[in-house]
Amino acid sequence: MEGRRDLLVSTIGKEVGDIVAGIRSLPHDDLVLVTDAAMDENAYVLAFLRRLGIHHEVLLVDPSDITGSALLIERKVQDHLDRGWRARVDITGGGKLLSDAAMLAALSTGSEICCFEMGARRFPLLTAMGVREALPKDLADVLRSHEWPMPLGDIQGKGKDDPLPVMLRRMKQMDLVQMEGGDEMLICLTKRGKACMDWIRRTKELSGSSE
Repeated sequence: MEGRRDLLVSTIGKEVGDIVAGIRSLPHDDLVLVTDAAMDENAYVLAFLRRLGIHHEVLLVDPSDITGSALLIERKVQDHLDRGWRARVDITGGGKLLSDAAMLAALSTGSEICCFEMGARRFPLLTAMGVREALPKDLADVLRSHEWPMPLGDIQGKGKDDPLPVMLRRMKQMDLVQMEGGDEMLICLTKRGKACMDWIRRTKELSGSSE
C-alpha cells in the first residue's frame, strides 16, 4: 500500500534562502511556491529546484487582497488533502502579508505551520474553523439569497411556518446580523456577516459558479 504523500507550501520573496531550510528539514513529494511576483522560467529559484530534482509549481497571489490570497492557497492545499496527502506550510519567506495569507490557509485546513527565520520553529497543529466548517449551509444560503439590510417589518409579517425568522435568530447568535435603528428598523450584516458574505462570493468566483 502506498504511503501518505507530503505537500510543502513555502512563501518566498526575493531570496532563494527563504525556502532552503524548509525543503531540507520537511519531507515533501510536491512543493508549491507562493509568491507575489511573477517568476520567469529562468528564475534562479526555479533553476535551483530543477537541479535538485524537486517537483514544484508556482502559485501567484496578491497579498494586498489577503482574503483572496488565503482562499487560493487554501484551495491548493485542500486539493491535496482530499487526495489523502499531508500538508505543511512554511511561512519563512516573503513579506508579512504573504505569510499571513499562508498562515490563514494553514489554520483553515489544519496544516502544520513552520518558520525558519529565527531558527527552526514548528508550530503544533492548530486547526481553526474556516467559514466552510463554521457556517452551516442553511445560514450561508440565507446570507447569499437575501438583500441586506432587511427591513424588520418584512420579517414581522412572516407566518409561523416561515423558517426565515428562526434563521435570523441563529444568525444573530453567531454575530452575523444586528439591528440598526432609524426611521425604520433594519436587520443589517455585522462585520463578521460581511466577511462571510465576501468569502461566499469569492469562493463562487474561484469555482466558476454561475449561480
